[in-house]
This record gives sequence, structure tokens and C-alpha cells, in this order.
Amino acid sequence: MSDVLRIISQTEIARGTLEVTLQKPDQFTYLAGQNINLRLPELRYEDEKGPRRTFTLTSAPHEPHLLIATRLSGSGYKKTLAELEAGSVCEFVGPQGKFVYDDKVEKSVWLAGGIGITPFRSMLLHADKQETFPDITLLYGNADIASTAYHDLLVQVAERQKSFHYVPSLTELAENDSWQGERRLISLDVIQEYLPDWEEVTYFLCGPPGMIKALTEQLQSAGLSEEKIRSESLWGY
Repeated sequence: MSDVLRIISQTEIARGTLEVTLQKPDQFTYLAGQNINLRLPELRYEDEKGPRRTFTLTSAPHEPHLLIATRLSGSGYKKTLAELEAGSVCEFVGPQGKFVYDDKVEKSVWLAGGIGITPFRSMLLHADKQETFPDITLLYGNADIASTAYHDLLVQVAERQKSFHYVPSLTELAENDSWQGERRLISLDVIQEYLPDWEEVTYFLCGPPGMIKALTEQLQSAGLSEEKIRSESLWGY
């Protein structure tokens, strides 16, 4: 479908990460993890890629507004998006995309890097509304806590849902930093430490293309079939 969305507000939810709240059209439905293509009314800064970008709907389907979140790359598009006044109208196409929550998967591992958390926020809050919460382990890599979008929310869900295991990994901390958690880049070795039954679960991967490629190759080299690996690469970092 093609229609318009009205901007309600923009908030920097982590260092360099902007969340945009959009008015949800009447009768608009989508699957947790899907995306839309958003066209800004007018670019205020030059951008060779033009006025359109694709964003995951970070909001869960039951939430009253639509949310998207993006890294502020400095492009003309992103700078314009951050400055648009409340009430600005944007055209959109969607929903679209096949990287979605699957209620038939009883145990899964979610591997996220940076803004790759966006579909997982939607999926997680959707799962949180269901009668039975599946077994999910989320490994989420960022430079530090300040750049970790939705960290507090993920902690809260992990405290409420005992079958949701949240493992944030902060990879660019100083050696003397007080962080007691994981610091390594997400890899097969790290996955195996947290999941002894790593061969028996379904993997969902989302993040920059280099991360997705490396992790997919590691998992397949270890003998995992393509059917057990679902992924979405986020371009435009």
C-alpha cells in the first residue's frame, strides 16, 4: 500500500540513534519485524541517494504509534529527518519484508549489531503479548552502553520473562572500565559459550552486512543448514 504518515516526534534514544514516532493510520496492520519505505517531503540538505529510505518498524504491531529508529549518519536525508517539525507528512510504501517473528520457532538465538536491534524490539514486544513466551537468547553488540539502543527495555523484559536471555556485548570499552559483562565481538565461539545446544536452535541475524556475512559463514561452516539461519542486512551505515 502507498499512503502518508504524520510525524509526531523525534528523540535521540542512544548516542547517535534517532527514534521517530509516527501516527499510525487507521486499519494499518503489519507483522513484527517488517519495514516501510519512507519518502521525506523535501530534503533540506543535499543527498545523492534521494528522499527515500527503508526502515524497520521498531514498534510492535499492538502499539498505538509506529516507531522507526536509525543511526544518524550525517547524510542529507538523516539530517532532514531529525529536523522535521511535528505534523510533517511523509509518503510511505509498505509494510514489506520477510524477516519477521515466527511463532512456530520455540527456541531461537537473535544476533544483533548496532541498529540491527530494530526488528528484534518489535518481535520481542510482540512475543511479550502472547500467551506463551518462547525461549530466546539475544546477543547484542555495541561500542558501549551509551550507544546501545533500547538497553533498559531489554533488561526489563529479561527480568519479567525468564525464558528471554539478554547478553549485551560492549566491544570498545577501556580495559579499566567497570563493565562486568561481555566484551567480545559476537562470534560462533561466543554463541557456543552461552548456548550448549547451539546446533538445535534457529538463528535470526540483523546488523551491518559485514557482520551478517561473517556470522553466516561461521554458522554454516560449523554445519548449520540454511533453513536454521534467517538474516537481514542493514545498509547505509
